[in-house]
Amino acid sequence: MDHPFRRLLPHASILLSVIIFAVVGYMVLEDYSVLEAVYMAVITIFTVGFLEVHPLSPAGEVLTIVVIISGVGTAVYAGGKAVEIIVEGEMTGYRRRRRMEKKIGEMKDHYIICGFGRVGHNVAQVFESSGIPYVVIDSKSETLVELGSKNVPSIIGDATSDDILLSAGILSAHGLIACSDSDVANVYVTLSARALKRDLNIVARAGFKDTEKKLVMAGANRVISPYFISGVRMAALVTRPVASEFLDLMTHAGQLDFSLYEIPIPQNSPLAGKSLGEADIRNSSGCLILAIRGADSSFNLHPTAASRMEENCILVVIGTQEQYEQLEKMVKA
Repeated sequence: MDHPFRRLLPHASILLSVIIFAVVGYMVLEDYSVLEAVYMAVITIFTVGFLEVHPLSPAGEVLTIVVIISGVGTAVYAGGKAVEIIVEGEMTGYRRRRRMEKKIGEMKDHYIICGFGRVGHNVAQVFESSGIPYVVIDSKSETLVELGSKNVPSIIGDATSDDILLSAGILSAHGLIACSDSDVANVYVTLSARALKRDLNIVARAGFKDTEKKLVMAGANRVISPYFISGVRMAALVTRPVASEFLDLMTHAGQLDFSLYEIPIPQNSPLAGKSLGEADIRNSSGCLILAIRGADSSFNLHPTAASRMEENCILVVIGTQEQYEQLEKMVKA
């Protein structure tokens, strides 16, 4: 990112050239010392009105006229541009962007949201409420204004660009959501992201059924169609209203905000090798175990008290944020 004052470099270079020309001219034509020549060049260009070091010869007067015409205009223009940069807040914006770049550079295991439309806004709200770190990439300048006021890391640019994805910290990211309103853009974002990081978890949005296969071929781990999900949800609400109401109650019931979580059981975990009954997870943490995915990717969809947790398996649980954090402590204790 270029510093705003870099735009002044051409004018500063011209001004410096005029000063050097004036210094050399005064030294040659008027036999001034270096200090006297520099003094004359400065007071002439900046029109401070001081007297000459020595009376000027006709050649010196001509030189002074040339220096005034060329130098004063350049100095005034450069000064005006500097004031414009400061008044318009470009320096403040530059410093803010530098702080944002530093913040993004320090992020690890975060998520990247590509596209900040209706879907992107909802994804960001979920991340925000769950305390999950994320970076937004969007092409609209309004997004920077909206997210900048909230101190949310954001980058304005084309998410299909490798440079933009690298700036968002894709190499240290945990996952990426391609949720632009354009299916074409989501396919290209997925291709670029997969090429940069082979093990990145990518979830992509598909507006049309035909796009789903293309997104999977491009490297998406999961493809979501908002219209399909909306249709399924509306059908469930009309055919199974009580069950749907129960799910709403469990996931968004005032202060009781239950969510689905996944808890990996790492090697050397105190829970590795134990059964659910022996670990007493339900009573100790409050989380309810819904399923266990084994190290071989097979699912136990009906875990019982006798079901065992092996190393590198993943528990699918439902609970509050506090219950989830308590279970995390049990896993790592």
